[in-house]
Amino acid sequence: MAANKKTHYPCDDKDQALWLLLEQTRNAIYKARELELEQYGVSTVQAGVLFVIHTMGGRTRPADIARWLVREPHSISGLLSRMERDGLIKRVPDPDRKNAVSIVFTEYGRDICSKTFQRESVKQILECLSDEDRKQLMASLIRLRDRALKDRRVRNRPPFPALN
Repeated sequence: MAANKKTHYPCDDKDQALWLLLEQTRNAIYKARELELEQYGVSTVQAGVLFVIHTMGGRTRPADIARWLVREPHSISGLLSRMERDGLIKRVPDPDRKNAVSIVFTEYGRDICSKTFQRESVKQILECLSDEDRKQLMASLIRLRDRALKDRRVRNRPPFPALN
């Protein structure tokens, strides 16, 4: 009889329950995406960097990548060094700023970037949401992100996605 009993752990702290659910959901989707990206030899954060470079027209600054991905500049610097070593990107002199660099794709990086845009794992997971569910989720996540960044004195809100 005990085998049929549903395990339930009561939680009087609704904020903690919601936080745990957000964490579980993020981790589950992240794992699915990591498995999908293994075939291309890149991680989810590397795919994120490639997405930012693509979205910025094929050239961007490390500080912009850090802002888009809500990461510290020093962690982006190390990530960019590894990606450069792996032949995905290269650093070139910034045409607009003396003593600064821009990040651009290598030909290999551009090819990998286009392959990562398929996102089949994410599409399969999100297909359980209606268009209205997606709009509501997007709006809620943007509000939560923006509030979290505001309360932490983050100067520059990530530009993507924006609440319309």
